[in-house]
This record gives sequence, structure tokens and C-alpha cells, in this order.
Amino acid sequence: MLPPPAERTLFHTRQVVCQGYSRSDGLWDIEGRIVDTKSYEMVFYDNRVRQPGEALHDMTIRITINESYEIVDADAISDAGPFLPCPEVAVMYKKLIGLTIGPGFTRKLKTIFKGREGCTHMTELMGPIATTAYQTVTSGQRKRQRDLGLDVPSTSPIHIAPLIDTCHGWRSDGDAVKVQYPEFYQAAEQD
Repeated sequence: MLPPPAERTLFHTRQVVCQGYSRSDGLWDIEGRIVDTKSYEMVFYDNRVRQPGEALHDMTIRITINESYEIVDADAISDAGPFLPCPEVAVMYKKLIGLTIGPGFTRKLKTIFKGREGCTHMTELMGPIATTAYQTVTSGQRKRQRDLGLDVPSTSPIHIAPLIDTCHGWRSDGDAVKVQYPEFYQAAEQD
């Protein structure tokens, strides 16, 4: 638990929710939504008013991916934005089709949706969507196999290898790797 904060006043709330779904056709839908609200009234450049708690940004992206993490369909919508043209950019996110979530994905996003070709908030939302895709498909594939009565390891080494040394918990000299995946364990060097 965090230590108690100093006396403060809430000004801004950002909510990001991502959900992954198994589809009946064997594909996967990953949906992400970002909602920003303020605790005070805002007046936009064109005199539109947002009341406290009313969405400043409310944007949703749904991608459909296959077992190889290739995006086979994409839809986006901007239900609220600070500028009148904000909803126009949603159609640009069809350009996600054909991309594969994996190494270099974020770099490709920044190239495709740079500047006026994209929306900062929708492009940022793709990071949590990509993580949700990985979490959904890797565990979902194992669940589908178990549901078919197949003997499935908790996680295959092919899925684990790229995770080694990407964070403190998955460090190659840590207990999690030593116990679960000894083939990837590397004892820490002594000083």
C-alpha cells in the first residue's frame, strides 16, 4: 500500500480498460477503451462545455487477431474528444490490419499513425491492447487445449523465452525462472 499522500485535490482521471475475448470462429477480439475526465467544468475552443466527470476523451479500439497475433480486422471510434474533427481519425485505424503484434510493433505504430495521421490517445491505447492480446491468447490457447482434454504444460518454453530478463520477476537468475524453467536459469554472478 502506498503511504498516505499530502492533502490534495483531484483534477484528472484516466481510465484504461482492455478486455480479451475468445471468438467462436477461433479468432480473438481485444478491446481497449480510454476515458479521460476532469473534476471541473471545461470550455473548449468552440464554446462546447464539459461538466465535471463528463468525458473529455472516450475512445475505443477493437482488434481481431489470429493465433499468430496478426491483426485481421480493426475498428475504432471516438465518442468524445476535445476537437470536432477527432472522430474523423478513427477510420485510419483500419491500417492496423495486417500488422503482427510482436517485436517492432510499437515502432510501426508510431510510423503509421504519426502526426496528423493518427490520434495520440488511440495510438497510446494500442500498448495496453497489445499486452492484453498476449495475455489473452497465450492463456486462452492453453485453456482451449485443456478443454479438449489435452495434457498442456502451464506455459510452453517458446512463450517464456522472450520474457526472460524483461522485468525483475522474470530475471534469469530469479527463483521463478529457476523453479519453473530451469533450462533458462542463469545463476547470478558473484561480486
